[in-house]
Amino acid sequence: MAVLVTGVNGLIGLHTARILLDKGFEVVGYDQNRWGELAFYPEVAKRITFVWGDITQIGHLLETVEKYAVEDVIHLASLRNEVVYREFPSELFRVNIGGMQNILELARMGKIKRVVFTSTAAVYGKMEDPTKSIPEDAPQNPFGIYANSKAMCESLIRSYRNVYGVQAFVLRPSRVYGRMANLDTLEFGNPISSFVYKLLRGEPIRDKGGSDFGGDFTYAPDVAYGCYRSLVTPSPGHWIFNISPGEFYRLSEVAEVLAELFPTVEITLGPGMDPYVSQSPIRGPLDITRAKKELSYQVRHDLKGSIEDFMENVRQRGNVTS
Repeated sequence: MAVLVTGVNGLIGLHTARILLDKGFEVVGYDQNRWGELAFYPEVAKRITFVWGDITQIGHLLETVEKYAVEDVIHLASLRNEVVYREFPSELFRVNIGGMQNILELARMGKIKRVVFTSTAAVYGKMEDPTKSIPEDAPQNPFGIYANSKAMCESLIRSYRNVYGVQAFVLRPSRVYGRMANLDTLEFGNPISSFVYKLLRGEPIRDKGGSDFGGDFTYAPDVAYGCYRSLVTPSPGHWIFNISPGEFYRLSEVAEVLAELFPTVEITLGPGMDPYVSQSPIRGPLDITRAKKELSYQVRHDLKGSIEDFMENVRQRGNVTS
């Protein structure tokens, strides 16, 4: 059967398509971005059917679903740049919420069977105790327009599930890293990708602050595995799942791992949580008990192992060497 992966040229989309192909699925990738992560994985790009399209255009989505006999959708496409879209919130809401509703409408019409939506752990907002794990039923207090748009999408899903019986599931990943595109741009929620890129180029990391910032940094292939398990698990007991390693790491601990892997390059992080906390509120690790029990979800990379795997990808696919 064919699975439609929206946002296939993004970080999670690429790895989701990769897993689905390995599991024998036909993959139809849907994206408005013609250049992204797929450029670094030509073996994936040549095996999927790529459709250039806008998720806010339901007519084209319907045409694509019917043309390629799509049965299920993993919905990853969204706008997420908090700095840019805070000045243009209507555009972010139009794409994120409008695109979500279009996917749900196709399910309501009986055109697709199952929807898997990647939300974000940012819907929980700031937690006073960053060491306390967060279950799926924790109160929500999203900070910023991106997190709020995801919370609104979750409300839409709840409505379509309750009123129309749509089979839709929500994943909340946390601080995802592992991107190949735009590695020279710092991502405040998770700077690991940028750190690795700099170190592979032999550039020192000398930051005035940030060592106390932290989170359950999640490697993109692990999130993609969560998408796959949500797709193939017949009847989970719940419809919202946290996806992460379930372990909280300070950036000072990340720096220690990086120092082991790059012993000849200077890595210095000063005290405090700035500049990262200004864009991404601190919170504790996600409780992933539900995903492990109901989806048979497994964390396949620990912190050091995921960084090593990412390093090798950047070396081989990004042509970056120290």
